[in-house]
Amino acid sequence: MDISTMSPPHSVEAEQAVLGGLMLDNESWDLIADRIKADDFFRAEHRLIFQSIAALAESNRPFDVVTVRT
Repeated sequence: MDISTMSPPHSVEAEQAVLGGLMLDNESWDLIADRIKADDFFRAEHRLIFQSIAALAESNRPFDVVTVRT
């Protein structure tokens, strides 16, 4: 087994749960903003979603499925 070709441990479901939880409860952003960064996400699309949420949160705008998509 070549360790250089192995992907790091990750859970797509856990990433989805974090992002979904943030979109369901915008107030949870304050609890995780200094603990989780976009680079913590394994999947590129999850990093992009997190970056969108972060930008909206920093602008004091609501973030949900609609606002993150546009």
